[in-house]
Amino acid sequence: MDDTKTINEPQQLETIETDRQFRVIRFSPDGQQLFGAGYDGTIQRGDLSGEEPRPQAALKGHRGWAESLLFAPRHNLLLSTDSWGELRAWDLTAALPQPKWRHETAHDGWIRAASLAENESLVATAGRDQMVRVWDAATGKPLHKLKGHKHEVYAVAIHPDGKSVASCDLFGHLKCWDLKSQACVRESHLEQMHYYERDQDVAGVYSLRFHDDGQALLVAGSQPSNTGNVAGIPTMHWVNWASLEIEKTLQFGESKQGYVYDYAIHPDGYVLVVTSGAPGAGQFICQRLGEDEPFHSSNKMSNCHSLAFDPATNRCIVAATNRNSQGNGAVRDKEGNYVGNTSPLTVFDLPTA
Repeated sequence: MDDTKTINEPQQLETIETDRQFRVIRFSPDGQQLFGAGYDGTIQRGDLSGEEPRPQAALKGHRGWAESLLFAPRHNLLLSTDSWGELRAWDLTAALPQPKWRHETAHDGWIRAASLAENESLVATAGRDQMVRVWDAATGKPLHKLKGHKHEVYAVAIHPDGKSVASCDLFGHLKCWDLKSQACVRESHLEQMHYYERDQDVAGVYSLRFHDDGQALLVAGSQPSNTGNVAGIPTMHWVNWASLEIEKTLQFGESKQGYVYDYAIHPDGYVLVVTSGAPGAGQFICQRLGEDEPFHSSNKMSNCHSLAFDPATNRCIVAATNRNSQGNGAVRDKEGNYVGNTSPLTVFDLPTA
């Protein structure tokens, strides 16, 4: 008897047009709202509780690109970062949330990544200033400064035990930090997730997340192979947390597909991935963790930058880029004005095993 699980294809429900481009989208903890952090520095909100999405007042105040969105429901907070080095915690108990606490210069320059502890006690940030910093999530109190990277830090993750942190920099140097001593206790070098040519360095590591109760560290990004119009194979490594050895690697497509920009793990044991690479090249992929090929792969959306997954409703929303975008040339309207990019949001009903 063939006991192989049958998985159906995701069903596309609708596409919601927007008037701006989003770096990241996330469902609220109750699944009733969609938040989008944008390149205009605003955080947009949409009410999804009715038959049609309803726009809500935006959260304003970031001076640069709004980059990260992390929900801390225990504290009724939304944490966000930007490209100018600011970290904010928004009070979600208010109809129009305002910052409960903020650090305008949490980092000297771009905050590349942020991570919330599993118990929501800590938030870690990493940035262009080669620093990893750890804060009290409820109050914003600075707790730890982790020094040791010699290059821009692109990714950070807090271990589920709340006692250690992983970070990775431009050159693929992976460091494991003990928070009590604030010391790097283990490190590794992911050489293939960095590329150098003609005085240009290309970072391949884009995000770090812990999986399987902290036994595995997921390293997502690219195996880059070019500079300029960056080319690379979208890549995810499963790294053993104890040994820092790569135990499994998934790659999604060819070099033109670029990077794994965002992903989620479905409770039924498959990964949801979006990629973005050469102008117009975007993918939405569903693949079981134990299989070599995806059971769903779509390249109909252009340059996919984020996805939001709600386990309660089994919905997934993919944020892509408009087809006739500035990435495909200098696009102007009939009056000769440059047209800004937008992020169409495609809604999928996901399959279950």
